Amino acid sequence: MPEQPEPYAIYALKYATRIAPASECFLGAEAHEPPLRMDYFVWVVTNARHTLVLDTGFSEEVARRRGRDYERNPAEGLRALGIDPAKVDRVVLSHMHYDHVGNIARFPNARFQVQEIEMAFYTGPAAHYPRFSKSMEVEDVVGLVRANYDGRLELSSGDLELLPGITMHLVGGHTAGSQIMRVATARGTVVLAADAAHYYEEVEQLRPFPTLHDLAKMYRAYETVNRLADSPGHVIPGHDPLVMERYPAVAKDTPWIVKLA
Repeated sequence: MPEQPEPYAIYALKYATRIAPASECFLGAEAHEPPLRMDYFVWVVTNARHTLVLDTGFSEEVARRRGRDYERNPAEGLRALGIDPAKVDRVVLSHMHYDHVGNIARFPNARFQVQEIEMAFYTGPAAHYPRFSKSMEVEDVVGLVRANYDGRLELSSGDLELLPGITMHLVGGHTAGSQIMRVATARGTVVLAADAAHYYEEVEQLRPFPTLHDLAKMYRAYETVNRLADSPGHVIPGHDPLVMERYPAVAKDTPWIVKLA
């Protein structure tokens, strides 16, 4: 019988926030619905043998141009957990929107994993259309192209096991190659949904996010998220400020880092 992997701990690091109209958070939101807070996170998954980072956030310059309230660079924020970004050897990218693939240069020794269909889409003929390009930073795409030429980009096709106890699942919907992470932890199987579900309401009430590639796949992604997690309480959405309320801070002086498992 295969040896069971040591359970992983998961941390969410909040690095920016914004207040957004409801229409920018839920497809078909009514005019009377109040604006919502949207928090921006990167995630660390670690045990005694392995540490990986899920997504890399965006830079202060991008925050300034896009009107986001920037609190810290997520790469520097890793140091609060005792992690040197320059020594991280594995970074997983849930998808290629600007708030998930910036700061690549701060991880000079990492291999980056992304879905092949995602890379193909954002370097392909449809990427320049405004509906898609508004969610991108060209230099982020260029950075991944450089990583590919350096032999540091792993292009995957579908679901895969990253490490014992950690699997990635291609769901699409939000983008062509959006993927989610399933993690074995001491409290059960947790799903880091990233932007397959920005808010709890998406997976609990089937309220789609308005930035999307394929609406039908987005709905199916919600079903996959719920199926792979041990319970609704084991689902972690990508931008919901409730994450900061439902999980404990790791220390009083770092209230922006919470432990998810």
